[in-house]
Amino acid sequence: MKKLLLVILLISATALNAQETPTGMDKIKPLDSLISMALRNAPSVHRLTTGQLQKEEEMAMSKKDWLQHVALTAGYNYGNGVISDQLLTSSDNQNTFVTRQNATYNLGLSIRLPFSELVSRKNKIKLNKYAIEEIEYQKSDIKKVIAEEVTKRYNQLSLSFKIIELQTEKMQANESALMLTEGYFKAGKAEMDAYRMALDIATTSKIELEKTKSDAWYTLKTLEQLVGSPIIR
Repeated sequence: MKKLLLVILLISATALNAQETPTGMDKIKPLDSLISMALRNAPSVHRLTTGQLQKEEEMAMSKKDWLQHVALTAGYNYGNGVISDQLLTSSDNQNTFVTRQNATYNLGLSIRLPFSELVSRKNKIKLNKYAIEEIEYQKSDIKKVIAEEVTKRYNQLSLSFKIIELQTEKMQANESALMLTEGYFKAGKAEMDAYRMALDIATTSKIELEKTKSDAWYTLKTLEQLVGSPIIR
């Protein structure tokens, strides 16, 4: 029994060392690209940017509020008028009254800007500037959180791929040990307990591998959702 277990361990160790370590993260886009994509596609960032644009429009409107106190007047008159036309001759001076049709135009501009309105206008502009600045800080905080979350899930995915590699090697080694034990058992050289133990080890390694694959798939999908676009090259 002890001799059989020693043989199984030796075969497992040999199988582990013979396996090539497959890569996984080489199929995933670089972390910097994923962070940039996540920031570019983040709805929360877009919402804050829209809020900033709204405040900028409000500020632009506040700067033009004084125009409502500007009045432009224009007029046009047309009618007959009597004017004195002085005729100069060599003999005497004579005034002649002449009736003419006249057209007159007038244009005026008036500004009535209360002092309270002037102060209020400055305060409105200042408040909008503060609001835009506050939104910018909020955007910076959200971008930091998004970058940290993308990095966290990226590292989780990388770790899952490494665990899959190790568990795949372990599973293959356990399957080789199981086949050997099964052969000894059929030949009457191994007891049922040894065969059951090898079978349990092989089955457990398969379950662990499938669980890790499921975790890796979930991490990949959540990372893809966070980024907002496919992350596989």
